[in-house]
Amino acid sequence: MPKDDTYLDPTDSVAVPRKTAPRPASLDGKVITLLDISKAKGNHLLDRIEELLRERVKPKAIVRKMKPTFARPAPEELRQEVIRESDVVIEALAD
Repeated sequence: MPKDDTYLDPTDSVAVPRKTAPRPASLDGKVITLLDISKAKGNHLLDRIEELLRERVKPKAIVRKMKPTFARPAPEELRQEVIRESDVVIEALAD
């Protein structure tokens, strides 16, 4: 079955097709940002992901960031900060 790397972005006023970002071959030596979108218990999920990352890979750094609210897209300043400082971003969604 062919890999479909297109998804629909629900944050626009109409669903817009988007492509996924390229995936690195390894997380070793990468700056990994764990982005908490401020949903309940998302921090617990990110705590566990961070624990597993530290056990399984050798990242340059693991950085934690948080959106002010899950109800809106991340503020532009936060988005630019994450883009500037990160090689990889993992976003948590939990309830």
